Amino acid sequence: MAGEAALDAENAEMIREEGRAGGFVITRAADAEPMKPRKPRGFADPATMLHPATLRGLQQMREDSGPPGAAAMVLFSSETMHVSYAWFKSGYPLPLHSHDADCYYLIVGGSMKVGTKVLGKGDGVMIPAGAPYTVTPLDEGVEFIEFRNSEDYDTNFRSKSNTYWDRIAETRKAHAAVWAEEPQPVGFIPVPGATKRNP
Repeated sequence: MAGEAALDAENAEMIREEGRAGGFVITRAADAEPMKPRKPRGFADPATMLHPATLRGLQQMREDSGPPGAAAMVLFSSETMHVSYAWFKSGYPLPLHSHDADCYYLIVGGSMKVGTKVLGKGDGVMIPAGAPYTVTPLDEGVEFIEFRNSEDYDTNFRSKSNTYWDRIAETRKAHAAVWAEEPQPVGFIPVPGATKRNP
């Protein structure tokens, strides 16, 4: 295709003339890495200290030896943008929380409820910084791409009730058998150990 080659060469020349050659960052699904903990906040600051019930609940989640109900992989991160892929399995009980950075979720497979709204493939939701939220993955689970305006952001869990965190633990336990076999709705980004959906 001589015309396409000529067009590619012309585009490359214009980019060079404008002095903007390079600087692109290519990402590959195969290079995505699991999410890492955020930078520590000021632990002596009362505003950042976790309530004892929250600490207990998070510890319960860490010690849960059942199959994971969620996976998240970082696709790209810079000072001004953080892009990750997330897969929440059906019924995954995401604790009510907020962040100090804006966030936009774009659903690529499955479906989830946000408040009373059901969102499916191609739908999205913008969650402003400071807004408490949770999502409820529906029968197939949900896969989405998450865009944030910062590479580092806090997570502020809202519940200060042992009963709430016990319900989170009970829900995780009740879904364990399903989660062990549940495939990704689309498999948009490969997750290590994920069950493959039959085509």
